[in-house]
Amino acid sequence: MNFVEVSSAYIKKLNHPMKEIRERSLEQLITKLHLGWGLEDELAGTRELLEALLAWFNVQKPTLQREALELLLKTLKTKSGTYIAKEIGVEKMLLTLNKIKPRISLDATEVFNDLFETLQFLNTVDSEVNFGVPSLNLHSQISSESNRSSSGYYNVGLNKESSKESSIYNEGTQINSPSSDDGINVLLFPWIDLCPSDLKTMILIEDSLKVLKSTRRCCRFIRDVFLRDFPAEIFLNRPTIVKTLLAIADGQNGGRPGEALSVLLSITQMLQTRLLKLLSLELISQTYKRNVDRTESIDIVNIELEHFAGDNTILPPDDALVALRQMPAPLYALDALHTALTIMVRHIVLETSAENEIMDMKELNTSLSLIEKLIELLLNCVNEHFWSVEHTSKIHRDIAHKACMVMRMLGELLTKYRSLIYKDPERAHHRVAWLRLVPCGVTLLKWAKTSALPPSSLVTALQAANIDPAIELLYPTLGKRTATVLLSAKSSVDQEYKSKCRELNKLFISMDHAVQFMKAQDGRISKNILTCIKNALLVLHLNLNKKFLSDIATILLEKLKDLDLADSDWSTARSIALILMAHSIEWIRVSFYNMLCDMVKSVLMSDEGEQSENEKCLTLVSDVGVLTEICCHGLSSKQREVECSSSEIMLYLLRGRMVLSEGCWWRLLASLLPVLPLLHVFAEHDTQLGKAICKSLEPDIVECMGVSRSDMIMGLVRLMFVNCAAVNLDAVHSLCQLMDDSRFLPPRESLRTDIIINALRRVESQDFNVDQSSSPSKNPQTSGLVQILDVLKQDLVLDGDTSEYITLNPSTRPALEPSLRRSTLQQLAVMLRQQEIHEAFLQYDGLNLIVTLLRLSLMVDDYLAFPECAISCVSVLNSICFVSRHSLAKITDLPLLLLRVILVFPANENTVLMAAQVLSLVAWAGFALQELDANRRRVPALPFSVTQRTSLPFKANSYWSTSPNTERSSVEWLLSEELWRNAIRVRWWWVCGGGAKLLRSSTPLSPVSPPPLNELAALRTAHLQNSCSKHLLAFENATTHAQVNDALHLLESYTHLIQISPANAKELGSLPWQHTKRFLNAPPASSRDTALLISLLQFIVAYMDNVSKEEGNTMQWIKSSFIDNDATVISLLSRERLYPQQTVQEDIEITQLRIHIVKVLVRCVILVENQGDYSCGKMESLLKILLACLERIDLKNFHVLGYLNELIRCIRYAINSRYCKLSEDSLIQSLKVMTYALSGCASGAGRKGQACRLDAMLSLLALLRQIREHSIPVQRWSEVWDCNVVRALVRCSTGDGTELRATALHIMAALTQYAQLMPQLMQCVPKESLVQHGIEIFSQEGEANVVRTAAASLLTSLTARTSPHTQVLEHEVLRAISEGNFIEECLHIFIDFCNDTADFRNCIEPNVPLSLLERRSELEVRMHKSGEMNLSPSLRFHKPPPSAALVAAIADVLHNVTAYKSAPVQLWNERGLYRVLFRCTAWPRGSISEVYRVRMSTCRALATAALVKCVRVSLAGTKDCLYNLIGTLTPVVEEEYDRECISSRTQGLYLLAALLPETSASEVVWCELKKNSALLHLMLYALECENLDFQETGMHCLTQLTRSISHKRNKDNAKEEFYIDFLNNIKSSRSKRLSHKFSAGDNASADCQPEYMIEDIIKILIDIYRQNMDIKKCLSSQDDKWTLVCSCLCSVLSVSARARMYCVHRHFTGTLLQSLQTLRDTLSLQGKPVDVIKNADNEPILITLNWVLTLITCLMLECSPAKERIAEDIATSLIRLWPWCMITEQLRDTIMRLLVTFTNECPRAWASTCSCVGGRSLLNEIGSLVSKEAARPRPTVTLQYSLRILRHCLPHHHCRTIIIKHEVLNCICKLRARGGHGSTAASEEWTKLCEAMARYPDGATAVLATISLPALKPTPARLLPALAHAAHHHRLTFLQSPDLLELLSGCLHTGDMAEIVSAARAVWALAANNHRAKLVLRSAGITSAVQSTMQRLQKHSNDVSTQRALELLTYILTVLQTT
Repeated sequence: MNFVEVSSAYIKKLNHPMKEIRERSLEQLITKLHLGWGLEDELAGTRELLEALLAWFNVQKPTLQREALELLLKTLKTKSGTYIAKEIGVEKMLLTLNKIKPRISLDATEVFNDLFETLQFLNTVDSEVNFGVPSLNLHSQISSESNRSSSGYYNVGLNKESSKESSIYNEGTQINSPSSDDGINVLLFPWIDLCPSDLKTMILIEDSLKVLKSTRRCCRFIRDVFLRDFPAEIFLNRPTIVKTLLAIADGQNGGRPGEALSVLLSITQMLQTRLLKLLSLELISQTYKRNVDRTESIDIVNIELEHFAGDNTILPPDDALVALRQMPAPLYALDALHTALTIMVRHIVLETSAENEIMDMKELNTSLSLIEKLIELLLNCVNEHFWSVEHTSKIHRDIAHKACMVMRMLGELLTKYRSLIYKDPERAHHRVAWLRLVPCGVTLLKWAKTSALPPSSLVTALQAANIDPAIELLYPTLGKRTATVLLSAKSSVDQEYKSKCRELNKLFISMDHAVQFMKAQDGRISKNILTCIKNALLVLHLNLNKKFLSDIATILLEKLKDLDLADSDWSTARSIALILMAHSIEWIRVSFYNMLCDMVKSVLMSDEGEQSENEKCLTLVSDVGVLTEICCHGLSSKQREVECSSSEIMLYLLRGRMVLSEGCWWRLLASLLPVLPLLHVFAEHDTQLGKAICKSLEPDIVECMGVSRSDMIMGLVRLMFVNCAAVNLDAVHSLCQLMDDSRFLPPRESLRTDIIINALRRVESQDFNVDQSSSPSKNPQTSGLVQILDVLKQDLVLDGDTSEYITLNPSTRPALEPSLRRSTLQQLAVMLRQQEIHEAFLQYDGLNLIVTLLRLSLMVDDYLAFPECAISCVSVLNSICFVSRHSLAKITDLPLLLLRVILVFPANENTVLMAAQVLSLVAWAGFALQELDANRRRVPALPFSVTQRTSLPFKANSYWSTSPNTERSSVEWLLSEELWRNAIRVRWWWVCGGGAKLLRSSTPLSPVSPPPLNELAALRTAHLQNSCSKHLLAFENATTHAQVNDALHLLESYTHLIQISPANAKELGSLPWQHTKRFLNAPPASSRDTALLISLLQFIVAYMDNVSKEEGNTMQWIKSSFIDNDATVISLLSRERLYPQQTVQEDIEITQLRIHIVKVLVRCVILVENQGDYSCGKMESLLKILLACLERIDLKNFHVLGYLNELIRCIRYAINSRYCKLSEDSLIQSLKVMTYALSGCASGAGRKGQACRLDAMLSLLALLRQIREHSIPVQRWSEVWDCNVVRALVRCSTGDGTELRATALHIMAALTQYAQLMPQLMQCVPKESLVQHGIEIFSQEGEANVVRTAAASLLTSLTARTSPHTQVLEHEVLRAISEGNFIEECLHIFIDFCNDTADFRNCIEPNVPLSLLERRSELEVRMHKSGEMNLSPSLRFHKPPPSAALVAAIADVLHNVTAYKSAPVQLWNERGLYRVLFRCTAWPRGSISEVYRVRMSTCRALATAALVKCVRVSLAGTKDCLYNLIGTLTPVVEEEYDRECISSRTQGLYLLAALLPETSASEVVWCELKKNSALLHLMLYALECENLDFQETGMHCLTQLTRSISHKRNKDNAKEEFYIDFLNNIKSSRSKRLSHKFSAGDNASADCQPEYMIEDIIKILIDIYRQNMDIKKCLSSQDDKWTLVCSCLCSVLSVSARARMYCVHRHFTGTLLQSLQTLRDTLSLQGKPVDVIKNADNEPILITLNWVLTLITCLMLECSPAKERIAEDIATSLIRLWPWCMITEQLRDTIMRLLVTFTNECPRAWASTCSCVGGRSLLNEIGSLVSKEAARPRPTVTLQYSLRILRHCLPHHHCRTIIIKHEVLNCICKLRARGGHGSTAASEEWTKLCEAMARYPDGATAVLATISLPALKPTPARLLPALAHAAHHHRLTFLQSPDLLELLSGCLHTGDMAEIVSAARAVWALAANNHRAKLVLRSAGITSAVQSTMQRLQKHSNDVSTQRALELLTYILTVLQTT
């Protein structure tokens, strides 16, 4: 039954009453139909199927509804199904469907509706009524999930209102795009909406292409103009132009196929570029229908195109279904590929048939380039996964079908080209075309490798290419790709080809090693040569001469002794020798055996002096493998020469004992013993070797050779079985002599040779005593066997030494009767015939037991009465001999025992047979194997030489009939076919001759014969350098234009091979390219010359596009001809006419010439930009020439639009070059020309002129950048920006084209920096202000990132123009920001940016669903019927993640806006703006440059915002971001060092410094520093960096970091001390630095190196300080860097004692004193302080003085060495600077703090303050200052500092004298006299001063005098400590003063604890040792006061201080009461 009958049977079973049969039939039918099965009668079968499927639903609950409906729908859509449906009646079927509708399940509803609509549509098509068209429901999947995953919205609607019945408008219908896993990356490009003018342009182009005379000009217009202005996808949106071009290229419409191919190539290239842009995250934008400029303008392009089309073009009406006629991108690529391949196939057919119409080389090059680009486009649109999925849609099937057809055509084309190449090797264009098509085929096959079956023609062609010598030798990368693809493709590649490829590769590798070996013979060899030899052995099959083999043998047999070889090396040498000895080629085998024999002979017969050295050569022969090969195969070889050589070798070795040394012989014997079983079989009585073998077994010879007796016996046993009677007889005789032992049977007289010989001759070959019929059991029963063995072991004892059984004492009676032993043995013999118990028998030591019993049974004095036990023992041994053959071979006396059995029982043939079998098997036990015969029975196997030369008593198979070392060569197999044979010949000729140099010479250089001429010619044609050189020579010698063009076209085609060729730049650059200058330097004199020059320029363009620009001097000849000083071809651009009487057509051709010249110039500019070897002057000259050419162009001339495009593009690249450094005049002139070009290009309608506008604006942007760098006044160039230019610029900012809008906005941003240009901009923008315009563009939903970035740049420029005096502009900006929701948009951008964007997958979804495309015919019918249908394609916009540039630009805007005084920073902070921006600083994705850019901008904006308290607190509280920020501040790696890296770290440090004042932030920083000190390393690096901003930021951050230590707002100082210790103790990990001038006494070459990091920091800061002081800039003006370094030094010195000590060590004190002296001298020259007192607060030198004094103060803080060094010379400077320091409050406070620190516990400072300079001293000045301050109504803090200084100086007696002299203590009196009490701080300092002064007698006098003044009445209680000290010195004064005694008494009565103690001390001082004082004190009531005080204190005596006070008062009371 065929498949047709089966299908009919399944249809009939659909009506079966059983449900299971129906369901199974339906499933089987669907499967069979899917596999391609048909129906017997299509119409009848279809009718039956339709009726059966309609009847399927007649049951109550139909099953498989969806499957049945899908089959019904599928059948209806066939031709036969439609016909049968009409016959049955569509209305009838609709009525049936309506009846079964309630029974339809939910999952089948969609299919049911589709089926219903299809039937309705069929009914509508047949009717003639134009209304009542059923609605079109474009269903997606029903589930909500599919709706969510839909890729776009497609709007299908009506043009106008219609009736309800005729409406097919489904608004908002959502349609799923094809799933992303179907392998289609790009199906349809996005739809491009065109304005009427642009649409008219396309229609005119379509009509012009159909006019034969205008085809060429129209193609050029498309290529040079239209493609530059319009996106390339419009050709696929409206594919009429593409189809027309394909028809022209195919020769259907006439015209010029070459021009059409060129246009198709340009379209394909632009599609590739466009695809990259559409997938770029920066350029993705939502398509909008932008406002069309309705201003009247003359469209010169359309006017000219109307002339082309014949002025009768009628614009067609609007096509509502134009979107359905789009051409899918894969289908375009495949159709174009098919057309190009068809053209090339036709070219081959016509060329071979000698037709005239053949393709020239230019068209061939274009076709090849087109094929390459189309394949690249195809693979970008369709990936490899496409071939792994089911192709359900028609478009997918079309793609697969056309792809297979293209691959098949490509394979056929490759095959035809290859056949033509070898028929006519001179067809170079065929060869180069084949070489260019092979990579295309490889790419396509790799793409389709997962398909079921790629076209066999392509596979076959690539198979041929894979073994082509040119691919393998000249293009190795391509060869590897081809081989890999062929092996991985799922194709019908036969295994034979794969095997041949593997063998061919092995042979090629062997060739390389062979050549390497031949070259190595000339020099000194190494042991690596063995590996080379082994790999080269395969070459021997190529019938080489004997010298190669002789060289190998010389290395192996003679030279190895001179090398120090390891075991692996000897193993390699052995394997080489074995391969040569067993080689399949006869002469190799014979030759090597002869050379081996000669070597052995020479060693054994050499002189005694050379014996020891020559014996090393026998190492290779002294190998078991080599000897086995000789004995097993050499001696038995059929070749007489091999046999003779082997015999001589073994003969010499057997006789070598007397010649060789002991060591050599024992090594040889150790290898010889294992092969003796093989050698003994060659024993004969009539051969020299046979006699020697027999001789070697004689006892005296055996003893001499050192062979053991057991080996001798085993050798004699082997001789018993050889096929030589004489040898057998001698062997048996020798054995009988060895058996002469009276202990054993038989007796001596029975040891007869003839008995053994006759017994053995009667033996016939039989099997062993084993039952072969029974199969072994897995679980044998061994209990009986064990019992038998236990019985036999009675009377036997196991000897522990020998592991053998021995008998007990013979005198004792045996426990086992002999008859029982015999019967037991017989039973055991029967049992062991079963194989399964052999293992158990051996396991229970049965073998030793049986051998012992055999030995006992043959002994003369044995107690056994029946020696027949030996028969059973032999039977047992025969049964197990094969399993235990190796164990039996180790029993030395077993052979003699078996021979004794034969002698005892010669008549028992069975026993003799079994004994002989055991003997023979044990004799060759080492070589006995087990095999299966034909009956699957186990039989022993022995080497072939043993079985052939011996008579074995058992049946045995043979192995080693041929040598296992023989390698079966595949070379003969490869050489059997010409294709493979030629590949081998060429490769061998290539490697032997030295490679590519063979192709450069005409004479053969290779030692081997050259390949056939056609192969050689094909190889030379494929060689890139050789072919280019050849065609360059033809180009130079050409005498006609045609010859020149042919040479150029061939050269152009060869340039495309450079990318796959391994040729380096040096080789290409060495070719004589300078020959082209002859044509470049000569101006064309005719149109033919012009065409020739264009061809030359096209070749140069192709050369520059394909040759690497970064290597060698490959482009030097082009640079010298076009952009160097001697370039002449560029002059053709400035010449109006090249030759007289130039026609209009020739003018157009000359324009094309200029276009190609400019194309080369563009590439030259790009080239020098990359190479970096050009001068700025040359670039300026080139730019002036180009601008002059641009000025002469009429921008309205249609025929020069292509030239205009290229020229402006070249100008753009030239202006943007790094070598473009223009002068001021050149800049202004360039600006003028480019603005003129911009305004002229912008005058067209629609998209026309867009490319020119973009290039012009990019040029203007670069010019504005240079103008700003050169600071050219705007007045000089502002006039070029007139209203037309600015209006064109603003129009571009809102027009079509993403890049155009972005560039226009960037230019507007650059212009807004100049106030003079703001009016023009404000006048032209559509909004009220530029800020609103920028915010509107920025906030445009769906706008591209690059445009939003440009808008943000515009806002940055606008917001940066504000200042503190422009509050109006600030309010305007803030209002626009608020109205435009700018901050909310920024927040969304930052959040999206911070989120993970790795999952974003940009894809180009189809703008029309596949369901609509495949139903185009149906929709056209609907359109025809209703006339009101409209289809508008659209796409759901997938918003791309924000780019790094966008975030950075927004951060710049926020940086400017945040600085506004009226900015609502707090509100923005509450919204979370700055916190989200803070998260952006740690963005890790993107390139390094992008990361740095984002980090720099965000940190700068945040640092500005952090100046506001609320923002700073918020940022400091965001701990995770703070940790991330610290983590980014790592030391700079040298590889990452660039400006962006430094800038990002600069702003990061600045932000960190801004946050450090917050306690939470500083604690985080210090905690991170404890874990990792990378931040400090970065600061250290910043201090050393040459970048000033980085250095200053580092100092600022270091200042804030050290200040944060003392800013801790906690009462616990332990943490502060911990941070200080941590900072001090960080070790320095830096290497030695360059020495400095100051080095603490060391010379400059041996400067001391810091040990701690803080010392490193201080060292660098000191150097910076000294550099700034050397410049002395700080003396005349205030320098920020000076302030920073001083501030940083002060902060570090104030917290680090180690830093202060290191400053002293570095003599920084001297530097500061020198700075102070410099300031003193400078101020002395400025006159008196009165002269500058008005501006003193802003005087730079006074600010500098303040910093120097502060530095000195910080350096002296708790640092005695610093004070001592400063005290040496500071007094003079301070005394002279004193008037200046008193000018400002700040200076006064600074010098006071300095003196307070200076005088604190420093005796030298005290002496310095009282030293007199010019009649003045510091103490005098301070005393005067105290008097002045005391006289003030409100004393300042200066009074406090002054009193403290005086207190510090009191220990010095001179100072004390001066202080007393100035009556300083009276200052408080003066204050009191004025009615005030003075400041509390000053009063406390005055009290402390009095206390300190009262310690000294003179001071106490002054204190008491002061107290006595009326102003201090009553005496304050706070003076009690001073009075206590004064009481020691002036007792009488106290006793005579009632007031003082009353004060003491009052304080004791009512004072606090301190007053009580002070009063008690004073009383003690008065009463001690003075009776009179006691009396006075008693009378004054002191005693009662003390008593009352004691009583008061005793109530609170728990305190320690109280207890101590009580102790003091008790002691005083005791003293007072003592008389």
